[in-house]
Amino acid sequence: MSNILTIRKEIAESHGESLLINVNPNKKFFNKAISVEKLINIKKENSFLLSLLNNLIDKSLRYKCLLLEGYFFILCDKNGYIIKLICDFNTLHFVEGSSLRLEDCGTNAISMAMKYKNQIELCGKDHYCKLFKDWYCTAIPIIDYCYGEVVAYLDVSRINVPSIKDQSAILKNIAIYIEEYLSYKSKNLSIVGSKLDDIDKLILSSLVRNGVRKLVTSEIGISDRTLRKHLNKLSNLFNVDNDLEIVRAAIKIGIIDIDGNIL
Repeated sequence: MSNILTIRKEIAESHGESLLINVNPNKKFFNKAISVEKLINIKKENSFLLSLLNNLIDKSLRYKCLLLEGYFFILCDKNGYIIKLICDFNTLHFVEGSSLRLEDCGTNAISMAMKYKNQIELCGKDHYCKLFKDWYCTAIPIIDYCYGEVVAYLDVSRINVPSIKDQSAILKNIAIYIEEYLSYKSKNLSIVGSKLDDIDKLILSSLVRNGVRKLVTSEIGISDRTLRKHLNKLSNLFNVDNDLEIVRAAIKIGIIDIDGNIL
């Protein structure tokens, strides 16, 4: 019961803040967003995080079924701007780059997760603006425990549903998956990353995209001997035995993504 009372108090406080900073409670549209250029830069900064989320959703039948049922996922950067929207329909009236900050949208699950650094669940009536009157939302901070800091916020929502009882477990499982990989990346990247030069990274990128050594040498403009030297270095560094395992290790640590982009 105390947790319920606490969240009601926090919602009331958030509504009071929304009122004090003159957020329009009748707002029905998102009207605050960052520029396309800034969105592109933020996506680059969070490319490893985006890759993890995309990979999880794409490979999980469970999450694909949730999208078909009307769930949608919103990933915000640490400042509350949407950097990834995953849904299976086209009726949402907002886009990547839109703001979910308190000062722009009033009380919502993301803004409260940002303030309290905790998982938050809100039904339609809990929101401050009419914009969210039919939304049922659960949001959670994504934490890089290696550095002890919040790096993003993830929300799973549905519109016009009677209950959000299952959303908490769904979101928590995704957050745990992402945070485990973030911690692994941070710990290992600090050790391995400093030992890689630009040629190493170009080789890894080309190997992902081209798959065979011959095309790597042609694309980068290096000799077979130089390529073998760098791959031997990478093999020893990652403690693996072949090119495929080198690539997998580099992706897992966060040096490159699954498309070969250098992170």
